[in-house]
This record gives sequence, structure tokens and C-alpha cells, in this order.
Amino acid sequence: MSGLRRKGLWIVVMILLVIVGALYATSFWKSETTLKPPLPTVRVKGVTAEVKQSTFCWSGGGEAVCEDHGLPEADDLQLVPVEAGAEIDVEFHDEPSNASFHRIVDGELVPSKPVVPNEPGVYVFETGGEWPQGDSRYVFGVEVEE
Repeated sequence: MSGLRRKGLWIVVMILLVIVGALYATSFWKSETTLKPPLPTVRVKGVTAEVKQSTFCWSGGGEAVCEDHGLPEADDLQLVPVEAGAEIDVEFHDEPSNASFHRIVDGELVPSKPVVPNEPGVYVFETGGEWPQGDSRYVFGVEVEE
């Protein structure tokens, strides 16, 4: 009986060593970070637009991450119907320094005021700024119906 007990103990010890070794080995594989800047809230006359993260560099908790995103097409965004000439209210998690606001026209950033154009159509905007944690850009789209 003691021989059988000794074999069982060795099996348990070997299984524990394999488990500990596997956990140790996987600790070297860094999982993808979830570090991202918070999204702002964009409203146009009470209608909330979907905001997508664009290019950013952000740091916190001893780590930093940068992602580079191309400018989106209107088809990549969930467009919200809005009134022509309405003001666009962008509410950031914290006021940025060097805030900017652009309209995306034919794949180019054109400086703009946060106001919906008066003509019917689809409009895509980009906004962002700099914070102590880094810089970030955001995009959203609206549609002015006839």
C-alpha cells in the first residue's frame, strides 16, 4: 500500500509541476492591451452621434500604446440624421489642450467650425486634442436630409 501511495504522490507532484511550468511560461506572453483614451460624447441638437476612435498615442499605468488609423469613409460610420446648420457639441472626458475640429473632404482634413453645413448631404468630421496622457483623434458622421 505504501508503494501505491508513493506513486500517487509522485503523480500529483508531477501534475503540479507541469501546471506551474505552463503558468510561468504563459506569463511571458503579453496579452493585447486595452489601454485607450476615453471616447467623447458628440451631440447635435440632442441627437447623439456614434464616435469611433481614430489615431492615438496614450499612456497610463506604466504602459503606453500608439495606434495609427486612416481616415474613414462615410460607409464605415453609423450616420445620424441632423438638422442643417445645427451646432455640434463635443464633450470630452477632460478638456484637451490644442483641441481641433475638422471636416473630412475627399480624404483630406479641412479645418472647420463645429457646425453642420446648410446643404443636404453626408458629412464626416474629425476632432481631438492633447492631454497629459497623450493625444487622440476621433471621427463621426452626420447626414442632413432634404
